This record gives sequence, structure tokens and C-alpha cells, in this order.
Amino acid sequence: MIGSVVLAGYAALIGCAVPGPLARAKWALRAPKTAILVWQALMVSFVVTLALAWYHVTASGQHLHGLLGAAEEWLNGPDGEPPVHGAEGAGLLLPIGLTAIWPAACFVAVTTSARRRRRRHAELLDLVGRPAPELRAVVLDHDTPAAYCLPGRRPRVVLTSGALRTLSTAQLQAVLAHERAHLTGRHHLATAATEAFARAFRGLPLARAARESTAELLEMACDDRALRSSSARALADAMCEVAAGGVPRSAFAAGSAAVLTRLRRLLRPSAPLHPVAHCGILLLGLAAAALPYFMTCGPVLG
Repeated sequence: MIGSVVLAGYAALIGCAVPGPLARAKWALRAPKTAILVWQALMVSFVVTLALAWYHVTASGQHLHGLLGAAEEWLNGPDGEPPVHGAEGAGLLLPIGLTAIWPAACFVAVTTSARRRRRRHAELLDLVGRPAPELRAVVLDHDTPAAYCLPGRRPRVVLTSGALRTLSTAQLQAVLAHERAHLTGRHHLATAATEAFARAFRGLPLARAARESTAELLEMACDDRALRSSSARALADAMCEVAAGGVPRSAFAAGSAAVLTRLRRLLRPSAPLHPVAHCGILLLGLAAAALPYFMTCGPVLG
């Protein structure tokens, strides 16, 4: 009983208390990739903790390693006949499996729906867009300056004719670098993971904060990648020019997600996070994901 209470308290801590301070943390603006990994670790930790809490309620305090041993004995039983306690152990795995399957099913639903929308939009681009091989992009005839990328099996960067007329050469290169960073980083998978988690656990502060923060942090990570080949001024000016341009769902736009925060970050940059701080934060995220297992297998919750 004490095990389920401790695990439930840990799940409540991760799901309700941690997201607010993490979403406001200033260090995340200095290390967006690290912050994204921390959000993902917290989501994994919450699911694992919830599954193990259900296990403790069902198992009446059995050790998890004892359950795994029983499951192994069930698999290796003589003549394929499962021992009684092995069968019971396999049955105790059910709440763990169901807790993990639900967010996984949401992820499949989100990715399937997004893939369908991207396919329809790609077919439309094939009809009305014109290739621009020199830019490695597709151009749409529209007066509003806009730029976005469409991930998937046939990834592409899309620009409007308004963007080509409005942006200078330096600004255009900055926008293209930003969009290509989304594609090479496969950021649509991180977005799908946070969207699936938000669907699976509606109303949970962690789900809402992870989805919103990850969207902003992905844009900042792409800003950092674009700065390798472009100036901060060119990227900031381009961002302002294309900020009003609408984009389809399942696409990433250069001028989306917390534009003011990103502009302030570009024009008034802070010192990079120290490598030791990077490692420390990543270790904390790893510890958050691994702690539920040690809590369950340890002598305290036995």
C-alpha cells in the first residue's frame, strides 16, 4: 500500500507541481534542446510512475523484480504449462501494459491524422505550387509573406511569392535555414509526442505545459541552427515579415510560436549554458525517468 501512495505522490509532483516552474525557467531559453529532452523525460516518467502505481495497487506490494522473475518462469515453464504464480504475475503486468498502451495509441492516432493532412496538402502543392530548385523549395503564388515546411516522406520547404518579394537575400537564407532545421531534426515527431500525451492526459498541467513549451523550444532550436549561417538581425527581420502569414496544420512556420520571446532572445542573447549545467540538467531528467523503477524495486516500497 505504501508503494502505491509514494508513487501516486511522485506522479502528482511530476504532473502538477513541476511543469509551472520548468515552463518559467530562464535556462531553457539558453538551451532549448536540453529543455525539450527534459520535457520528454518528464512525460516518460509520469507514464512509468502511473503504471507502477497501478501495479502496486494490483500486486499488493510485490516487488517488481519478483514479478519479472515470475513472468520469466511463466515463459520457461515445463512443457509450456505456466506455473500458478507465474500466471498471476503475467496478469499483474496487465495494468502496466494498459497504462503504457493508452498514450501509445494516442500517438498512433495523432501521427496517422497528421500524415493524412500532410498528404492532402502535398497533393495540393503538386497542383498549385511551382518548384524553385535554386532554393530547394516550392513557391505558392500569394501576396502574404509566409514560409513553412511540410515534414514527412517527401519533406519540402514552402514559400509564398509575397515572401520572395519582401525578404532580402540574407533574410530569405535565414528563413530557409530555419525551416530545414525542422526537417532535419524531425521535429514533427516531438510535436506528435506532446500532442498525444496531451490527448491521453487531458487537463494535466504537465500535458498542457509540455505541448506549449515544446512548440516554442523547437522554434528556438531552429533559430539557433539558422544562426550558424545567418545573422541574428537577418533572422529577426525575416521573422517579423512572415509572422502574419498563415500556415496549415502539421507544418512548421518561421514566424510562429512566441515570436516576441524569440525576437528578444535573438536581439539580446544570453550567454550559453555552461556544459556542466547541461550535463547536470540532463542527469536530473534521466533520474526523473529512472527513479520510479528504483522506488518500486527498492526495499523501501517492498
